[in-house]
Amino acid sequence: MTNAEYQRNRIAQGESLLATLHASIEKHCEEPGLEPVFAMTDALTDMRHLADVYGVDFGEIDARAYDGYIEELNAATSDSPEEV
Repeated sequence: MTNAEYQRNRIAQGESLLATLHASIEKHCEEPGLEPVFAMTDALTDMRHLADVYGVDFGEIDARAYDGYIEELNAATSDSPEEV
C-alpha cells in the first residue's frame, strides 16, 4: 500500500485532524481556479502566523513534523502490517 492510499483510508475513517485539514483544503479549492497546491501553501502560511500567535518557533515545529512524517511514511509503506 502506498502512503497516499494509507492516508486516504485514514481520511475515510472519519474525525481526525487529517480529515479536518483535508475537508478545509477541499472547501478552499472550491474557489475558481484554486488548486490543492495553492490551498496547501495558504494553509502553511497561516500555520506560520499561528506559530507567531502562540509564540512558538515554526521551524522547530516543522522539523519535528518532518520527523513524524518520515516515521509515519515508513510505517504506512512497510510490508509488515503490525507497524502501521
